[in-house]
Amino acid sequence: MSGLKESIESILELRDEIERAYSDPLGERGIYCYDLKKVAETSVPDEKGGKTSPSDCHECPLWENRIVSLFYFNPKKARLLSVVPAAEKSGAILLPDAEQMYENQMNAINVPRSSRALVSLLKCPSNVFSKEYADKCRSFLKEDMLSFSPEVMILFGLDLAHYILNNNKSYEEIRARNKSFKVNGIRTFVTYSQRECIDDPSCKRAVWEDLKVIGKALS
Repeated sequence: MSGLKESIESILELRDEIERAYSDPLGERGIYCYDLKKVAETSVPDEKGGKTSPSDCHECPLWENRIVSLFYFNPKKARLLSVVPAAEKSGAILLPDAEQMYENQMNAINVPRSSRALVSLLKCPSNVFSKEYADKCRSFLKEDMLSFSPEVMILFGLDLAHYILNNNKSYEEIRARNKSFKVNGIRTFVTYSQRECIDDPSCKRAVWEDLKVIGKALS
């Protein structure tokens, strides 16, 4: 009887892996068969019918918090794309203490700046993550994914992961140590955000466990 139970559990786990491999949370229809070539077609249009850049977007009230263009030294192409929930009021992707932690994390798994990019889903500062606002910025993230053409993507933060993966599972269920996903064909991992680690240093050990898995995926 125990052997049958183990077989059933293995089949269910295989089914979940297949669903993750073919799921496409950023697709216009929710999941399955999203073509990255259509990214430009789904961008927020400007008054002349072209694409709007994040610095010109006025689709939600968050644009009033925007001070300067987002600032981080990103290469043109990146093997690793890191995504955080929202930009900071300073115009930076991360505040200095969080950015230093991010740099330390990347150095720990030997990913140089030339091989990685850092972006935010919400291109304007926000203290609260909102699906309504995220929907306005989703096309910009798709463009980031197409532009950088990463092999691996990291989602830092649970609210961000819930939005991208379209679920409400706990960290332990979706952390990189335990799971990986496919988002528009890119192998994707989830871990705690830098701010969560700063506020609760006990998260650092969990992030290190996740980073070791991510590092192997890039090797």
